[in-house]
Amino acid sequence: MHDIFKSKTMLICYVKYIKSGSVFFMIGVISFFLLFDFHSNAFATYNDTISFNLSKGYVNGDIRSFITTDASDNQTAASITESIGQKINFAPLLASIPNLHLQQGYDFVNGIEGNGSFGFQIPVASAIPGDKDYSPLVQLNFVKWTDDTDARILKSSEEIEQAQRNGEIQIMKTSIVINSPAIQQE
Repeated sequence: MHDIFKSKTMLICYVKYIKSGSVFFMIGVISFFLLFDFHSNAFATYNDTISFNLSKGYVNGDIRSFITTDASDNQTAASITESIGQKINFAPLLASIPNLHLQQGYDFVNGIEGNGSFGFQIPVASAIPGDKDYSPLVQLNFVKWTDDTDARILKSSEEIEQAQRNGEIQIMKTSIVINSPAIQQE
């Protein structure tokens, strides 16, 4: 228990208590000082900050930055943790979010070599903040080129959908959901 009489402020309040005789005043002051130790950070005025490793991905032809915090699949969370060097939470309840609230994300499993999750091109997301279909929750889809010699960099969900219609790629939908909001950098 705190030695409440070591504090000059508490001692002044104690003296006021003796003079006023107010039991309620003293109980309130003691409760306040027992709850908040002035040597703690309870009254700190600095801002706490955290750092995230950013991931890059294409959206509508432009490279954007994303952070990742959670994944609905434990193996995916571990894989992302290893690749970006920061702990990604396993959050299985993300998988129960209705598709209406998800945007689509595409990760390439073959094709043009690059800095993507599997060593190929960086991923593609379908929307960014401000777009009507934007959500920080991304349903993960794997993209596979049917012929590596036809591979090229795809930079939007529209290009991916067109390549699928042309038979150039296969899209393997998963039930994996990742919490990966886009970061607006100015």
